[in-house]
Amino acid sequence: MPQPRALFFAGTVILAGAPSVVALEEVSGLNLSADESFGARRSGFALTHAGFQNGADGAVNAPASMNDADDFAFSAMHAERFGAARFDCASMLVPLQSNSTLGLGVSRYAVGGIESRSAVSPGTSPAGEPDGLFSVADWLVSGAFARRFGALDVGAVFHLLYRQLDQNGLGMRADAMAQYTFDGRYRLGAFVRGLLPSLARWESGRSEYEPSDASVFAAGRWELPYFYGKLQAGWETQGLFQPGGKSANGLDGNRGSVHPMTLFKTSSLGAEFRFDFGFFLRAGLQEVDLSHASSALRLGTGYDWHGILGVDYAFSPHPLLGDGHRLALQFTPSFPRFQGRNFRSRIGNPPYRKPVSAAPATIPSSGESHAPEAEPASAPPSPAKEILEEE
Repeated sequence: MPQPRALFFAGTVILAGAPSVVALEEVSGLNLSADESFGARRSGFALTHAGFQNGADGAVNAPASMNDADDFAFSAMHAERFGAARFDCASMLVPLQSNSTLGLGVSRYAVGGIESRSAVSPGTSPAGEPDGLFSVADWLVSGAFARRFGALDVGAVFHLLYRQLDQNGLGMRADAMAQYTFDGRYRLGAFVRGLLPSLARWESGRSEYEPSDASVFAAGRWELPYFYGKLQAGWETQGLFQPGGKSANGLDGNRGSVHPMTLFKTSSLGAEFRFDFGFFLRAGLQEVDLSHASSALRLGTGYDWHGILGVDYAFSPHPLLGDGHRLALQFTPSFPRFQGRNFRSRIGNPPYRKPVSAAPATIPSSGESHAPEAEPASAPPSPAKEILEEE
């Protein structure tokens, strides 16, 4: 009998011997919670990684963009999809200093009330009543870190995966992201899904993995004072390297290297407009291919109250499986220890942001003193005057 040999795949050891072979099985959708974006804001304009962040959702969606937020932030969301699936998540963002940020997140994707029926022999009709009901759930616990180097942001997020089914499975995955910002308004970047590939092991001993992939994106934002607000728009691709359909709405979408037009047809495009009084309007296409517009359209709205409390809603129609709805809350508190709000700006503006221009200094004429004139102290009110006013 030949000696067993050790094979290593992303930190997992597989022992292969002559009598039997235990290997990783390639799958898709290893953990559905890991495939969902956090919050309702990004879903409202069909983008996950592209653009500029303003809340805690970036802890999972776009770890390199966490440095966009100035303050501690919290987010919670509930989503309903296809009339049966429920997705709930919560995240927190902690700015450590002017150029680094920590993020945490947890989510659960579940379907309940599934009927369980006993196996029947061929040609026999199943019983009218189910034997019972059961549910399935995918859990995700995430920790992220971001660092800024000038106009370059890099970030990574590590996920713990857990699936509850007829048997339980435990796994892990790590993602990475990098982006570069030009002039504080334009951004290019890439997101690597599965820098450490998705791995899971079931109670039965079977092991599964989901291969790595990467996407690229571009975004910009502009001040539009004539319309009393700011516009943000972005574009991002689906995975570039793995074979198979990239479309979520049709049986098409191969790799861009095989069919370049696929790169554009299956990419996402979206925009968000924020009015100066805090109201948001969002719209996007999950896939640019207009033949799937009825299921690729994404719409959203939201309101931000003084940068402290925000609410977001996203709507995703589907002609066959039912519409999807997302409702999220954003909370950005003010901690006295950190001198109130705008914590990061107080300890040093991010490098790519334009500093606030100060009022021009007055140049004194010849013979004038350079020292500022002292303001005359206001005299206290006269007691007699106060008595007369009271009368």
